[in-house]
Amino acid sequence: MISGGRAPCIRVLAVDHTAGVLPFRKKFAAIAAHPEIELTVLAPERWVENYRVVEADSKKREREDRHEYRFVTGSVGWAGYENRAFFRSGLGRTIRRARPHVLHLWEEPFSVITLQALSLAAVWAPRALPIFFSSDNLSRGFRYAYRPSAFYAGVERFAHRRCVAGTAVSDEVADVLRDKGFSKPIEVIPHGVELTDYPADPRSGRGEMGRRADPDEARARLGLDPPIVAFLGRLLHQKGVDLLIRAVARIERPRPSLAIVGEGPERDSLERLAAEVGILDRTRFLPLVPHERVPELLAAIDILVLPSRTLPKLKEQFGRVLIEGMAAGCVTIGSSSGAIPGVLANGGLIFEEDNVESLRGALTRALGERALVEELRIEGRMRVREHYAWDAIAKQIVAFYGRILEGRAHRGGSATA
Repeated sequence: MISGGRAPCIRVLAVDHTAGVLPFRKKFAAIAAHPEIELTVLAPERWVENYRVVEADSKKREREDRHEYRFVTGSVGWAGYENRAFFRSGLGRTIRRARPHVLHLWEEPFSVITLQALSLAAVWAPRALPIFFSSDNLSRGFRYAYRPSAFYAGVERFAHRRCVAGTAVSDEVADVLRDKGFSKPIEVIPHGVELTDYPADPRSGRGEMGRRADPDEARARLGLDPPIVAFLGRLLHQKGVDLLIRAVARIERPRPSLAIVGEGPERDSLERLAAEVGILDRTRFLPLVPHERVPELLAAIDILVLPSRTLPKLKEQFGRVLIEGMAAGCVTIGSSSGAIPGVLANGGLIFEEDNVESLRGALTRALGERALVEELRIEGRMRVREHYAWDAIAKQIVAFYGRILEGRAHRGGSATA
């Protein structure tokens, strides 16, 4: 991987429309901790994430970024639209300055940003090895759930030709890419968390790296009595929050409180449903909290539920909140939709999607079987440590970069310069 006997240096340019969100950027801090990596990260100056505007400041270094890398921003159009957004400024200049060996596009292979980056890299960094990232688990046969489908298909075919490898958020996504004929290397890279943000034992308040959580104080801020069941995310029909409300209403003992944390078009109808089934007095509808405050909120939660349902044009791609719940020590319950069973594995409970009685049964077990609860908390935490901690994921990513560069060296080019 190293040419000329010099110290190892792999210049990486990462382009990521979510990198303005500090907790999401922690994967880059973990990657930059590897001494052979010289990392530049490009993010939008402004992005809309879960109905909240995120302003990224490239001139400020947050204390949570423990390792040095260059963080730059550019202006984007269609902020918040993952596939049609585009850089108005910053992308070409950053490619020229970074002179990357590896151009890692944390963008779908059919996105406009990918098209832009690959086109500009062909001019300003023609020897860079481009890699894309995908979380799309529906577009088999280049058929997309949104329009214009023919345009996205053309962009993705172009990306498949230009990119030397792909990264996928799950095995299911990798299967979709293979179904489209992508035969180059694919590495499954899941979403992750920074474990030091979460207490090792949320119920005792003891945490890692000196961090502490006070579940009683967090519960008091919610204004709910335990046990507390919660949903965090966008209030959309696909997320199945109506199922959770109906299931909680059918549990008589112990009577759980319910926290619904998020924004979206379903909020009014969900409030009416909570009133209709008689649990509005023990239900709180709360605005979605910033990502950096999620660990604090989860310290108050006993059971976290992601009740997603599969729709013709939507299927759960990962469910980042599941790994956050396991990291925080919540009993985590998910539906059988999409990637959820693979994300949870033995770290949580799975119920049959779109089935209120199945969800009620899972909740009843989580509320009444103490031994099961302790086992799930331990298994969930261990699963996060082994599969979803940023340090472990960064090690996997850096090793993948090395294999890709070695492959080019074996084909006759120098790996680093």
